[in-house]
Amino acid sequence: MKNKISLKLGFLFLILMVLIELILFFVLYTNLSNQRIDEVLNGLLARGGGHRDVLENNFDPSTLAHVALMESEAMTDVVITDTRGEIIAASTELEPGMRELINLPLGNLTHHGRVIEKRWKTEPYVATLSPIKVGGELEGYVYMFSPSFIISEIISQLSNQFILVMGITLVITIVTVYILTKLITKPLIHMKEETEKLSKGETRIDLKYSHNDELGVLAQSITRLGKDLDRLKHERHEFLSSIAHELRTPLTYLKGYADIVSKPEMDSGNRQKYLTIIKEEAKHLTNMVEQLFQLARIDENSFSIQRKKQVIFPLLRQVRNRMYPLLEEKEIELYISCPDGVSIYIDETRFQQVMNNIIDNAITYSPQKSTISIRVLAEDSYVVITVTDEGPGVPEESLPYLFDRLYRLEKSRSRAYGGSGIGLAIVKEIVEVHEGRVFARNLKHGGLSIIMHWPKEEEE
Repeated sequence: MKNKISLKLGFLFLILMVLIELILFFVLYTNLSNQRIDEVLNGLLARGGGHRDVLENNFDPSTLAHVALMESEAMTDVVITDTRGEIIAASTELEPGMRELINLPLGNLTHHGRVIEKRWKTEPYVATLSPIKVGGELEGYVYMFSPSFIISEIISQLSNQFILVMGITLVITIVTVYILTKLITKPLIHMKEETEKLSKGETRIDLKYSHNDELGVLAQSITRLGKDLDRLKHERHEFLSSIAHELRTPLTYLKGYADIVSKPEMDSGNRQKYLTIIKEEAKHLTNMVEQLFQLARIDENSFSIQRKKQVIFPLLRQVRNRMYPLLEEKEIELYISCPDGVSIYIDETRFQQVMNNIIDNAITYSPQKSTISIRVLAEDSYVVITVTDEGPGVPEESLPYLFDRLYRLEKSRSRAYGGSGIGLAIVKEIVEVHEGRVFARNLKHGGLSIIMHWPKEEEE
């Protein structure tokens, strides 16, 4: 299994490189072979031209005999004829193929001469023809013949050399492809092994591929994925532990007070008091379960919103009216500063849910007879809504985690304030679903501000 990618990649590389090499070798072989054939034919024509030049200077029997004698010891042959085609000198006895070439029509012929036979694959000879002119008058012709096997041997030697070079090149190619494939696939195989660990639940992976290329980016992504999964695993454990703790506390109260109320000697006054506590704890438990259900719906992307343009001030006034009993209980004043006609593009129900959670949180942590203010400021594409209280604020190190699920400032999870650590998490999720953002900031002289950016118009 580990070598499948190596084999596939290596095979593809090898096929590609072999095809490229074959094309290059074919072009090179064709050019070189044609060049060698042309060299033989041009050399034969030049040799005939040399004999012609000698005869043009001395066209006599002794010179003719000398030229024929020179070629008798060479691989090539010369035949000299007069203008009527009669042979006046030859370095060898003429064979039928030679006579056929001599008897061919001359056609257009320049003083430079020309090749009259170049079919070396099928004919026994290649031949050239050069005219002899003395004093401007045509006196005869020089025919040069070369056995075709000379060219065949040259091409055969060239082919053997190419076969040898191709064999060496193929071996080098295979070795190179093998090494390159191993170098490329080794980190991929290592990444595959590490990702298999992720599927088995091991989130601590070790990828030390540090090159700044695509593989390096992939290695960084896998490493980051492992860290994210490790963080999510830890957060899930913390979340489940927190949920268990948050649910266990009201259930313990319910059971304890139910046991007390069930005692027969309990008087009616105390029984009513404990029943009231039981109702409050049941309500608290119901609210918590509902909030958890909303978080689950958000995670499953089944948390739908129906957005439309809404004027802000009437919505904020409704929130204040709804929160009036809680404000009155702690004698807290809630001020709203909002320019007329400012509107945002929101789901009305979800917006009021956000404001309810934030103001409820501000009331919970604000002292008696204090003030909570809501300030609205319209910007270019967003409307900024700031909710400020006069409570103790939040430690600076806790600000980044204030909107995390089940995050509570009291590590002991004291119920003094009654919070569950879910309300602000829902606020963040709803604001972000609206393409907005939310964050918190401590005031210099005490108190906490929750700042929200809501979009003014529908996103294009």
